[in-house]
Amino acid sequence: MAAAVAGGLLFWFGQFGDAGQKHILRYEILFAAQLAAAVVFFYLLTFAGREDESEVEIAVVCAGLAVSLGLLANHYIAPQLHYVVFFVPVALFFVYVLRALPWLRVVKHSFRGLSYARVGRHRRALQSFRRALQLDPQNKRARAGYWDVHRSLDLNQIASDPQTLALVDLDLCLDRAGALLLQDKPGPVQLDEAHALLDLVQRMRPPLQPRIDYWRAVAHTHARRYDEAAEELGRLLDPIHYGRDNPQRQTVLLPAYQLALTLSEELRRRVGQPQLAQPGRRMEGIAVVERTLAANNEDEAAWGLKRLLYSDLTEGEYFQAMGEQHLPPPGEGPPAFDYNYVQQLGLALIEDDGRWQRGGEYLRMAAHGLPALGPTLFLQIAQAQQRSGKMEEARHNLELGKRAGRSIGPKNLGDAERAAYFATVKYLGEMAQAAGDLDAVIENYHLYAESERSGLETLRTLADLNERKGDPLSALRYTEQALLYNPKDADLISRKDRYYYSVMPNDLRERLDSMRGGFDFDYCLRRTQTVLNGKLTDPEWLDVAAHLIQLALVVKPDRLTAKVLYARVRLRYGEREEAIALLEQVREPKPEHFAEDDEDAWYVSCQLLGDLYMEAGRADLAVPCLTEFRKSAKSGAKTLYKLGQAYELLGDRVRAMKSYQQVTAYEGNPLMYDAKSALHRLQAG
Repeated sequence: MAAAVAGGLLFWFGQFGDAGQKHILRYEILFAAQLAAAVVFFYLLTFAGREDESEVEIAVVCAGLAVSLGLLANHYIAPQLHYVVFFVPVALFFVYVLRALPWLRVVKHSFRGLSYARVGRHRRALQSFRRALQLDPQNKRARAGYWDVHRSLDLNQIASDPQTLALVDLDLCLDRAGALLLQDKPGPVQLDEAHALLDLVQRMRPPLQPRIDYWRAVAHTHARRYDEAAEELGRLLDPIHYGRDNPQRQTVLLPAYQLALTLSEELRRRVGQPQLAQPGRRMEGIAVVERTLAANNEDEAAWGLKRLLYSDLTEGEYFQAMGEQHLPPPGEGPPAFDYNYVQQLGLALIEDDGRWQRGGEYLRMAAHGLPALGPTLFLQIAQAQQRSGKMEEARHNLELGKRAGRSIGPKNLGDAERAAYFATVKYLGEMAQAAGDLDAVIENYHLYAESERSGLETLRTLADLNERKGDPLSALRYTEQALLYNPKDADLISRKDRYYYSVMPNDLRERLDSMRGGFDFDYCLRRTQTVLNGKLTDPEWLDVAAHLIQLALVVKPDRLTAKVLYARVRLRYGEREEAIALLEQVREPKPEHFAEDDEDAWYVSCQLLGDLYMEAGRADLAVPCLTEFRKSAKSGAKTLYKLGQAYELLGDRVRAMKSYQQVTAYEGNPLMYDAKSALHRLQAG
């Protein structure tokens, strides 16, 4: 815009050849000189102003300069170079804005701050220096002047001036104090200045007291005033004073631990060691170190403090802190404990016969935070204890390894951890067997049976153990699993027969959910049918059949086949009424859809009921049963003959003769002759 204005003025003055109207000024050179002087004066006014100089002012200056040079060029420069002269102010504008202006802004505010400071106008000085630091935070002149103003402040004088107080940068005061105290060997002047700044911050913002305590401890340490340093540092490290989660305390907690433990032997003796002896203090230091390293893993000072804190960490300190929730649970929150690091410390010591106990402590801590590695870690501890003859302690750690594996689940463990877990439970089972603890043996072998390497013999052992314990139902479950490996194993088949007869229906009912998938329902049906069909004729076998079919009804109480078989068993016992009641339950109502082979069982119930009713002289009840059975593919001459008898008893001669007539169609059937005799009898009568 400024360039356009300047070009327009030059065009108006006729500086572009014949274009436009040319107005010749009599005092053209004088006007150009006066304009150049005005431009310089305007720039000085701009530079001296309180507000920040912007691109607008320099654009106006360059526009004026372009007009002045353009008018002078008309008298002193060849016409073909007039256009070049016009571009000089344009180039000056960009160079000034991009290069000089940022620097000049800082310089202007810095000089203004110095001027205000010399005449005691502290508020104006702070405003100017703060603005300079906003523009260039690294400017040494502005920073030094800023601190000079802070040092010269008299709190008693400015206490009633809230505007000046609001300009005091207390965080920068602390940073300045820290910069002074972190010098290699600060002298009395630097220490006095640091204390003055700390006093200023302490009076104006008491919540920053934890940070003030730390820097005072550093200052007292430089001055070899160890009593005062120990007092300040002890108050900071003790969470009772400021609260464990105080944010100001947290910002200086790491350097405070470094000062107390690694930077001064005197403070280590007076503060560091006594503080670490306090419950939870070491774990708090570890948490601070871990959070620092999570943000910057290359922090050598933090690594040195980490090695020191972990080197004397005890198992008791760790679990006490976890119990008091000084650390977030493993996997939650920021990293507060390096479980992999303590694992490596433990592995380095566990094989050392003189230090294996210390290694065991580290590994137990690692296992707490790395449960997926628990089986391997606890097994290593137990092996070291066994080498030292501490068998009971070894058994305890093996139990911990087993618990860790179960909490994760064997399928979720890595290959090495899964192998360690199954080796642990097998060994625990062997130890329990040697001690005669039958329950523990069964528990551990049951867990070992989940291993792909356990196989048939483990299941056989579990069946035998449960038989010895008096638990045939569990023994049966393991036997059924083992038969999947070898269905023809004679010992397993014998066990199966024995266990099925030993299991009581009530026990099966109480534990049905655990047995439903491992119960051989069809086996019970087959064995019952074998007895009822006359292949096993000893009376004891009827008891076996009754027992097995009752087990089957516990598992599948709605299966019609099982109910019919149970009714047949009751008939064999002579319990006709009970059998009829069971068969009636099967027959009525007739299911719309049959499960598996239940349709045949339903027709059998009709047949049996028809026979029973005929024996009882209830032909009226027998007829509908025998009529339904006629629809079965298994019905024949015998059914027709009984229907004829039933109709004859009811006095229905027509239907009786029809039924007998159908029987005579079965050539060679013995009932054919009985049917013909019945026909002659009915015809004669």
